[in-house]
Amino acid sequence: MAAYSNGAWSDFALGQVGASAALLGLVFVGLSINLRAVIREPPLVSRAAEAVLLLGTVLATSTAVLLPGQTRLALAVELLVLGAAIAAWVVALQREIHASAMKSSVPRATVLLRRTSGLGAPGLVVVAGASLLVESGGGLYWWAPAIALAYLGALADAWVLLVEVLR
Repeated sequence: MAAYSNGAWSDFALGQVGASAALLGLVFVGLSINLRAVIREPPLVSRAAEAVLLLGTVLATSTAVLLPGQTRLALAVELLVLGAAIAAWVVALQREIHASAMKSSVPRATVLLRRTSGLGAPGLVVVAGASLLVESGGGLYWWAPAIALAYLGALADAWVLLVEVLR
């Protein structure tokens, strides 16, 4: 069944490696344009790190899926470890989100989007890994929405770093 077979996902993973690497490069270029403004505000530095981390999640998980000859068990463990580590890192980066939202007029929808994408993407990677491990519950089909959330969060962060920072 495709949900539990690494090889069935190789074309999809290959596309995601290219897309995430290209977007990661664009985030770095965009960040360099407003670097002085971003560095002055610690919450923006966290936001930049989160954008890089979310795109890095897609890159790392896609690379793991593409490893030749890898067993289903090995991929499951890799996804579990990557997802848990990235979720912990995002939690650390988002510590200031509540305090900064209370101090400024940050819309609740913005906070909700950041929390949902930032924690949802690695959370769904963990679900994909666990499901792959037990060969039940959807397997790698959980990985696709994890990627979508990662892209959504990274693009929202990039927009803030490129446009909103100058307002």
